[in-house]
Amino acid sequence: MIAMLVQKIPCLCKRLRKGVSNIHKTTLKDVATAAGVSVSTVSRVLSGSASISEETCERVRAEAKRLNYTLNSAARSLRCDRTHSIGVVFPDISGEFYAICASAILKYARKKDYAVLFTESGRNTVAEEKAVRALMERGVDGILFIGDNTHDEIVIRTLANEVPIVTGDRHIEGIPSVTYNNRETIYAVTEKLYESGCRSFVYVGEPTDGQDNLKMRNLGFIDFISSHSDVQAESIFDSRFHDDKLKAGSELFIEKIKAISPDAIITSNDLIAIGIISAAHKAGINIPSDMSVTGFDDLRASAYIIPSLSTIRQDITKLAKLCVSMVDDAINQKPVQNAVIMQEIISRESAALA
Repeated sequence: MIAMLVQKIPCLCKRLRKGVSNIHKTTLKDVATAAGVSVSTVSRVLSGSASISEETCERVRAEAKRLNYTLNSAARSLRCDRTHSIGVVFPDISGEFYAICASAILKYARKKDYAVLFTESGRNTVAEEKAVRALMERGVDGILFIGDNTHDEIVIRTLANEVPIVTGDRHIEGIPSVTYNNRETIYAVTEKLYESGCRSFVYVGEPTDGQDNLKMRNLGFIDFISSHSDVQAESIFDSRFHDDKLKAGSELFIEKIKAISPDAIITSNDLIAIGIISAAHKAGINIPSDMSVTGFDDLRASAYIIPSLSTIRQDITKLAKLCVSMVDDAINQKPVQNAVIMQEIISRESAALA
């Protein structure tokens, strides 16, 4: 019996090969015929490279799906010298801001037919250089650098290699960027606290070296204090915030802020503010009766702590969408202009900002 099966195997394989060779592979022409359009129209619809009526697009996509047609991305890349992928460099993707940003970038990049490769710099020069080199070796069409500008020279060298670049939540002269109006917003927050009766302030945040967004926030605070002679103010920066903002905020309140006893504490991050509020509560200090506290970012937890946190909301999804759109324009050699997103002041229980 086994001998008979062995003898039949060559014949069975021959039949199988013949059957496979007779399977018709769906082509662009097949989809075009079924949809009643030209081959070039099918190509443009599936690659998203031109503006075509939604009705035609839906008909073409429906026929492509019915015929099980898949656009050959590898062949397309060879023809137009593109990989249809973009790289994204974050300092640290674990935080809520960057996690939301990454998810939104992925969403909008897919709509433009880009695959996305994420990587982290870890705020380390060597790590960032390796990360960027890896992205370039994979032939990404463009790169987004989101947040943290400790190593601007790496971005500038990357641009010298003729790779389209856009920065988000950071700015480098001569490179397209999407930023927030941090300076103006912190000025407005300090002014609202002043109008509510506060006259002594403490600004608490991460060191501003190499981070434009943090530098602009502190400058907004300094701008207001400099224009009002009847206030007292101090800025406190601590590198411990890079590791654990909640813990460092709590520790700094006990170590320094409690003794200063300001009317208001303005922080550069919601987690810092939450750590301060927790320590104040344990020390028997009432927020906001004894002192006001503000955050920054409007993290999900901010509305649910007690007291709820007054803060500043940033439209992270809009940042991601603009970054993707701008790098796509740069890749396609279209004009690109810098964009600034307006922030929103959120007044809750920890400080009167209305």
